[in-house]
Amino acid sequence: MILSKGARSTITFTQRAYIHSRSGAQHYGKGALGTLSLLGAASAMTLAALYHNSPALNEAVKNDDKQRFTQTKLHFTAIDPSDNRPFEILSQKAINAIMRSGEVAYKFAQPIKNVSGVYVNSLRSNEPIEDHYSVDTIGSTKLIAGVYDGHIGPQCSILIKRKIPIYVAQHLEKLPMTKSIEKVMGALSSAFEELDSHIQQRFIDIFPKDISKLSAGDIRSAVTSRPDQAETRRIIEEAIHGSCASVAYVDGDDVYTANTGDSRSVVVSVDKDGKWHGRRLVDEQTPARPAWRKFMESQHPASETNGLIKRNRVFGLIAVGGAFGDIMYKVPVEYQTAVLPNIPADIYRRFARYHHRIIANYRTPPYLYSKPIVTHHKLEENDRFIVVASDGLWWYTGKEDEHSPDGDQAVADILSKWKDDESDELPNPSTHLMKHAFILRRRYDLPDSAPFDESVEISKLLTKQPSRGFRDDITIVVIQLGKEGKSMTDPGRYGEIIEGQEVDVKCPKLYNPSKKGWW
Repeated sequence: MILSKGARSTITFTQRAYIHSRSGAQHYGKGALGTLSLLGAASAMTLAALYHNSPALNEAVKNDDKQRFTQTKLHFTAIDPSDNRPFEILSQKAINAIMRSGEVAYKFAQPIKNVSGVYVNSLRSNEPIEDHYSVDTIGSTKLIAGVYDGHIGPQCSILIKRKIPIYVAQHLEKLPMTKSIEKVMGALSSAFEELDSHIQQRFIDIFPKDISKLSAGDIRSAVTSRPDQAETRRIIEEAIHGSCASVAYVDGDDVYTANTGDSRSVVVSVDKDGKWHGRRLVDEQTPARPAWRKFMESQHPASETNGLIKRNRVFGLIAVGGAFGDIMYKVPVEYQTAVLPNIPADIYRRFARYHHRIIANYRTPPYLYSKPIVTHHKLEENDRFIVVASDGLWWYTGKEDEHSPDGDQAVADILSKWKDDESDELPNPSTHLMKHAFILRRRYDLPDSAPFDESVEISKLLTKQPSRGFRDDITIVVIQLGKEGKSMTDPGRYGEIIEGQEVDVKCPKLYNPSKKGWW
């Protein structure tokens, strides 16, 4: 083995060799095997190959009954010198298996104009995962796909996943047969706002109207006296938890995108010279974006400006400037001290540690909005993909941060290398995009002259714990544009094949006018 001179960094590693038998796993050999210096930029032997020289395992197999063993697994733990945290070295096969575990592809009963395929992948970091997505059809020939990035907990994003396609379809159904682009954009916006207003009102309706006359015990009793306690908890959680939403609606040659929060939609195209381009279809709602910060400040008196946005976060707390749920940023002032501390204690604990910081700045609500930014894009012949993804992806593609426009171009560059044929080890483009975004982020973070082993760097991102300290949930929907109705006859190739369902416009909203009640 030949290594160039000049030590760059040092990784201390331990080895654990497990041999799995029919009677259970036996553990052979544990302890520090030594210190490995990564020297220079090149090596004739990869780091992973060094770890697979295992005297402990070889001796165990030699001295035991080899007929008993059905599987051999090696677990190697290394220490990342950048933060002194351990991580597990994974083989390329193991990496691909983890990254493919959430992938699916959709097929549809009828062709959708300009849509060749829809591919999804979702990788969990939170437990349970807070990202969710939906892929449906409207009127059987139009596509609606969305990504919903939850926070505080998953209940709001789960609700949005189920309900936003219904609300959008019902608002579109009200439009005349000949409808303008502006009317469609308005329908999308109204659907978002109506759904969030229903989420808020269901919460408000749990409590008596004049809360100023109620004690803390009265507030708690308003919750505990309701006959269906499971439903009551769900309504409260769906309002307290929050969710961003980025939705793409494809109707023939027209693509409409609606965005609340900091998820993103990008169109990827290739020009006549073969150059690939990524362009953001809709801006993010985040105080980190100067234009949106200015908008947020304009909604409140000048006297609040100094305390409104701190460290590019609302009150220094939440990084999004738009969301469903998050009712603690939307309720009337008196609810902050009278109601919120008296909801079920386990739910309140999710935000209790910083609730006092909301109260200290809370003057003229709401401070978060569900009204989306809505745009229209006329599909062109050179458009190849629409990518809708949570901010967990964009953090990896943006060189400066998750809001950088170079992240849009990075997605185009990555997808330009995707090959929809048997030669691609990751045939689902959403998985291809996720993996190569990981690689790109690690290359951004390391000096150009540093040694780089893709398997090692991805292993760090996949196995360091707690993972939420290193990556967020990631959900990606890739809409492949082109000839309608690709045949997907090999389910194992793209992941699980799911039949896309048409939205049932007769499905009830959260509020049922005929019963004058809340679902």
